[in-house]
Amino acid sequence: MSVQKLTFVVLGSLLAAACGSSSSGDQLQASVPDSAGLTLEATGAASEDAALTSGDSAALTAGPSSTDATASGLEFLPAIRTAIQDLNQGVHQFFDPIGQIIASKGQDIGVGSAETFGPTDKDGVTYLLTVKRFAPRRFAWKLEGKTAGSAADVPFTLLAVGTVFHAENDAIHRGRGQIGIDLDAFKTVKPGFMGQGKLYGAYSHYDVTDPSGLAGDSKTLIYVLRNFSIDTSAHAPVSAAFAGHKNRAGVRRVRVLYYGDLPQFVGTPDLAELLLGRARFNPGVGGRADALVTGGDVPSGELIYGAECWDKDENLTWKKVWACTGPGACTVVSETGDRTACAVDLRDDTPEAPTDQQDVAPETGAPDPSVTAASAAPSFDNPQ
Repeated sequence: MSVQKLTFVVLGSLLAAACGSSSSGDQLQASVPDSAGLTLEATGAASEDAALTSGDSAALTAGPSSTDATASGLEFLPAIRTAIQDLNQGVHQFFDPIGQIIASKGQDIGVGSAETFGPTDKDGVTYLLTVKRFAPRRFAWKLEGKTAGSAADVPFTLLAVGTVFHAENDAIHRGRGQIGIDLDAFKTVKPGFMGQGKLYGAYSHYDVTDPSGLAGDSKTLIYVLRNFSIDTSAHAPVSAAFAGHKNRAGVRRVRVLYYGDLPQFVGTPDLAELLLGRARFNPGVGGRADALVTGGDVPSGELIYGAECWDKDENLTWKKVWACTGPGACTVVSETGDRTACAVDLRDDTPEAPTDQQDVAPETGAPDPSVTAASAAPSFDNPQ
């Protein structure tokens, strides 16, 4: 895919609802994941998961500003964070209705049976949620919708579907599974919606190093976008993969793609750049962002690599930029600060940016490295 056809999007966040322990009488709560378990995070800052207000795409159009970069001294973390926030806002738009439905419903779902909840109206769409328990610890769910006010005989359209493995002692909304979101279908029931494409996700809340074997606060996430844009008037569709995780100690890693006008690169006309980024973060210590920037106002034939570290208060402590014309042909463009100020495990003096926007492997150190990316939406009728 050419740079000109890409746009910044990153994966993110789903299904707001309450947390706690599951019980035999609350299988509905247990069988659907929530936003906390499915949010991609660079550092876990609240701004990365800002809610999308109905019909408001203004936040989706904004990229990392020069003011933000100047104030913090950071160049690459703002772009990574903008991409995360963009996707998280967009996914809230589809899955908040599920949270609205299940927040007031508890239901013991027998093995081999399915229960339907709703319909519920939200922002011009009538939603219907169906949850099926197809094995003692395995569930499938689907979200359907139609334009609010439609006649009773107008059929519902499938908008999203997911599967969950949920062990008996896991907290509610925790487990492992897959999700599929169909923006093309949503466009047919939501008048004026400007998005398109498909989003497939695989997730796990298990930590293979934890002897308890319980799903909890850790998470491993892989998302695949196919011709996806939350708003085509602002973003060209993109096909790419993103991954991220958080372990129980709060250590985070995320790998993203951003396509937009980076304030550090200017020209006439001012073109958009493609950034492949990786962020790593240790709570109470700080983090590091690495980026590969191409296209746009980057000189033809060059690749720009960058690395920067920040402390626990997100103050820049070290930044280095390389310009490369080929393997082993790199020149240091600038360096500020002291690399030894980076967290001990983040002090490498070499570029560590991702180079493949289609890479579906989990990031190094993932709590559950067995998570495998989904290439299609899971089946509600014949779940695996």
